[in-house]
Parts: sequence; C-alpha cells; structure tokens
Amino acid sequence: SRSQASSALNTATPPAAPGPIAMLQPGCISRLGRQIGRRAFGGQNEATATARATVVQAPSVVLPKRNKKPAFRPGGFTVPPAARVPTSIPRPSYADHPEGKPRSLGQEEYGEVKDSKAIDRMRGACGLAAEALALAREVAREGVSTDEVDRQVADFVISRGAYPVGINYYGFPRGLCASPNEVALHGIPNTRPLESGDIVNFDVTVYSGGAFGDCSAMVCVGDVDDDALRLVDVTKQCLDEAIAEVGPGVKLNKIGRFCEDFAQRHGFGVVAEFCGHFIGSELHMRPNVLHVPNGNSLELKPGMTFTIEPIFIEGGDAEIVGPLDDGWTIVSKSGGWSAQWEHTVLVTEHGAEILTVPK
Repeated sequence: SRSQASSALNTATPPAAPGPIAMLQPGCISRLGRQIGRRAFGGQNEATATARATVVQAPSVVLPKRNKKPAFRPGGFTVPPAARVPTSIPRPSYADHPEGKPRSLGQEEYGEVKDSKAIDRMRGACGLAAEALALAREVAREGVSTDEVDRQVADFVISRGAYPVGINYYGFPRGLCASPNEVALHGIPNTRPLESGDIVNFDVTVYSGGAFGDCSAMVCVGDVDDDALRLVDVTKQCLDEAIAEVGPGVKLNKIGRFCEDFAQRHGFGVVAEFCGHFIGSELHMRPNVLHVPNGNSLELKPGMTFTIEPIFIEGGDAEIVGPLDDGWTIVSKSGGWSAQWEHTVLVTEHGAEILTVPK
C-alpha cells in the first residue's frame, strides 16, 4: 500500500547517517538531477512515488470542459533571467554553489526543536515571505505575465535585505514558482500573460536573518468557472483544517491521513509524491510532512516548525507527470487543474501558530 511504502523513508527515528535531504518526491523541487526529477520547493518522497504503481486508480477521470489551451506549452514562451541579487545580501548555503546544492544536514537536525531565538528568526523570515506572497497576488491579474510577478516580488524581497529563495536552488532559474491551471507545481515564471479564467499558484520563499520562510497561495484571474473556484476553496479549507489538527503530542502522520480523507470526501485527488517539510536554517529539513497516510509517527513538540502544503487535482485522480522539457514543471497526467495552499507553522504548547502571516 502507499502508506507501507512511505514508511520506509518516513519513520520517527532519524537515519543513521545525515545523507541528502529526504525530499525527493516526483514533483518537489528536487534538483539532484533530471533523472530523479529535481529537488523541490516542497518535500519529495521517493517511497510514495514507488507506491503509486501499486495503487488502483479510478477507472475514469471526469473533468470539467473548458475551452482553454494548456498553460504549459514548450517553446511557446521565454524565461527571462532572474533578478540580480547584490553581494551585500546574506546568501543561503546553495546560492553560490555551481549546482545550487545546499549544505548537508546533521542527524541532530531531524525533527529539530527550536529555541526562542531561532523561533524569532523564523517569525521574521516567514512574515516577510507572507508580505512577498501578498504582493504576488496583488500584481497577478489578466494580461500580466508570471515573469512580471516574479520580477516585482524579487525586487521587493531584495529591497528588504533578503534573498529570493528560488534563484539557483538546485539550479532553479527564477525567484518563485508560478503554476497555472494543469501545472501542479514548480512552474517557472515566463512571458505567458495570465488569462481570464486561469487559476495560478504562487510559491514564495525567502531567506532572511539566517532562516527560511515558505508559503504559497492561489490567485483566480478574471472570470473563473465554478468548478475551478470550488477546487481552490476546498484546497484552502483542507490546509486550514489540517493546521487545526497540529499540536503537542500529535503524531506527524495524522496530517497525511487527514488530508487524503478530506480530498476524497470532496471528490479530489491529493498529490502523494510532493509534500511539506521541516524548515529552519535550511529550506528542506527532515522529516517530510506527507499529505497521504504514511508510517512516520514522530510526536510533535513545541518549537518544531514545518510546512503543510497539500496539492489537490480535480477529477479524483492525482497522478502527475514530469519534470517536463524545462527540467522543472510538473503537470497533472489527466490534464485536470490543480490547486495548492501552504503555510509554515510552529508547534506551540496549545496547538499551532501560523508563521507566514504579514508583519
């Protein structure tokens, strides 16, 4: 089963050796090489990818009828260069690496519980990320390209003395991810103008004060059909209610059980191959936070920080394909549209605090 396969990589006991970040899901920004499919801005789970082959898929996928071309069209649009980050801006560990690789994690960083100073740094970075995401959503409108959204957000982040995290993360070419319509994740900002009826996810992460803040949200452009609006709304509701499940003493895998059940009850599929992750002085820390049933029964403790970022796909099936020709973009196999929302959260004495809120 999917949960059995996931448990091999997602146990409550840290691995014997640090090794690379355990976030290699078939869609996360895994940039360990194209043969694996790029490391992700959200965690990636190899075991779940293997398990997909054993899951019985629905016999047919019924999708809404839309008179729109696919948003991802190889060669149809250009990807201008990323913003230049001044050398005076503090840089994350991967920024100047020739392959964009972050530092190796220590075994002691598994399930890290942060002290008050580290939490304050997280609050600062997450607050800035939330402000940058709010700007992205304000700029995004019909006729504006995702390239322009990324440019304005990167300029804003740099103006605040912070680093737009996408730039050179395992070689990613821009500052944020922009994933419209059938693009499930890791869409590269380009010159395609947003069209009325589009839905698009902006995934914005910043590095500031020695910490990372990570969040994403949807934008509905112009006249969006009811099916797409429902997809966006239900995915947001899942995130909100999953966060409400978090608290001290809760097992980490409760999040995955909740998200999959929520998706199925509403007629959507939830992507298994890409997931949330612990976060702090590095973007992708361990363990992963899966949105499907899994074997990681790590007990949550006050001071832990991680992301929750479910991706729902319409039609009840969540199979994905990619990365595509650009080495990054992941799309739904069915052509169904997708939605994702994300927050970075802190486990507190009484529940969870959302850190990615504007200051």
